Amino acid sequence: MKKEEWLEGVKTTLPICISYFPIGIACGIVMQQSGFGAFAVLLTSILLYGGASQFMIAGMMLSGAGLLEILFMVFFINLRHLLMSSSLASRVKDESSLFHFVFAQTITDESFGINTIHFRNHSDWTPNKALAAGTLPYLTWVISTFIGAIAGNTLEVSTLVMNYMLTAMFIYLLVTQIENRIILWTAISAIIFAIIFMLLLQNTISILIASVLASLFGLYLETLKEKKRGRIYEN
Repeated sequence: MKKEEWLEGVKTTLPICISYFPIGIACGIVMQQSGFGAFAVLLTSILLYGGASQFMIAGMMLSGAGLLEILFMVFFINLRHLLMSSSLASRVKDESSLFHFVFAQTITDESFGINTIHFRNHSDWTPNKALAAGTLPYLTWVISTFIGAIAGNTLEVSTLVMNYMLTAMFIYLLVTQIENRIILWTAISAIIFAIIFMLLLQNTISILIASVLASLFGLYLETLKEKKRGRIYEN
């Protein structure tokens, strides 16, 4: 990779890295407080590399959720990475298997957005620049969560404060994902389903059930929208 390509790729993601650092430290503290050791936090960040997933794991562990529930939720919340990787695959199809492996590991919502826009609007945006744009945020997240995990040994953060931090984080993630009315109504339905099943079952499995039902509801709305479009085109 040429130095110029690396620098240009890195430059585009500096604002992301600046925002990742404090969130990563908070994530490391929360995970440490939920029972993870510093090395376990480091491994989680290297292998999983998902802020929402890692916050969710910590939150579910603190609420007493079982391993199976946590695995299911991590699977569903990270399923979008399959779609993002598939979308970018055609842009890097001529690269080596090692490149594909590393590039896929560095894909997040933010790096996917940047690379999609740059591949679409800048003809000189290369796979190497895309890899650089994903690598720096990845390293920033891994290092900041590890620092947070180490700091968590000396900093005492109350469970109540962590709950507010997690709630605020998930509200932020939810709001940033709402791009149209279908997603908005899907989110509202998830909240309603979660409240109903939580009252009925008194168990965190309600979150999983609510996620599946809300996803199906969102799929129904999307299908309905496509059918209406088809009718318009036919007319």
